[in-house]
Amino acid sequence: MQYVDIEQAINADGLRIVIVKAMPSAWGVAAKAMIEFKSLDFVCAHQIPMSDNPELLAWSGTNSGPVVAWNDEPPINRWDDILLLLERLAPEPRLVPESPAERIEVFGIGREICGELGFGWNRRIDLARPAEGEEPSVFAQKYDYRDAEAALANSRVIALMAELAARLKAQKEIGSDYLVGKSVTAADFYWAAFSNFVVIQSHEECPINPDARPMFENTPAEITASIDPILIEHRDRTMRKYYKLPLEL
Repeated sequence: MQYVDIEQAINADGLRIVIVKAMPSAWGVAAKAMIEFKSLDFVCAHQIPMSDNPELLAWSGTNSGPVVAWNDEPPINRWDDILLLLERLAPEPRLVPESPAERIEVFGIGREICGELGFGWNRRIDLARPAEGEEPSVFAQKYDYRDAEAALANSRVIALMAELAARLKAQKEIGSDYLVGKSVTAADFYWAAFSNFVVIQSHEECPINPDARPMFENTPAEITASIDPILIEHRDRTMRKYYKLPLEL
């Protein structure tokens, strides 16, 4: 993989992705892995956490990763827009099934993991939760922290994990290791990346900023108690088969 600075990425042709530097930001981790799965040529630049990143903001309209751009098309940052671009650039190997029923499943699972009020959104809200009596941090304000949503975050995470575990068990009964159908889809890539929000991979597999690791290791006990082993088995199998390890952050 080729790293470039942000100005080079902005001015380059072809496919570019901007990811969060040295952090397991799951939206970018999954997008980059899917680009690599499809053997697409690309360059990678960094968004610097807790910085203004003015060049990135002026170019893409956001100070967050991932941002993906293709040639002179406008840069995009939504998980589903990125997935559809990758399917257009490299229709094979597929990450979205041809079957309408399975497409609905993949996009539904993707929405529940990646979208607003989804798994990642709720875990980020919990990570941003201020200590009692303190004001929300800059990080919390960036993602529109609200006490009412934070109060529901953990229960929403637990409910989705239960649904994914039940789905994996049902799939196992028909001889499939995957969340949808009988081959890998974007849904598997998303869960593998986002699972780091509840069980962070080892430093050897996920070499994040050491100062940030304690935050990711401090998963609430109620969530930890609700993690079915099949979820982490699926993560580890998907990571080792379809991702490049250690993760390049």
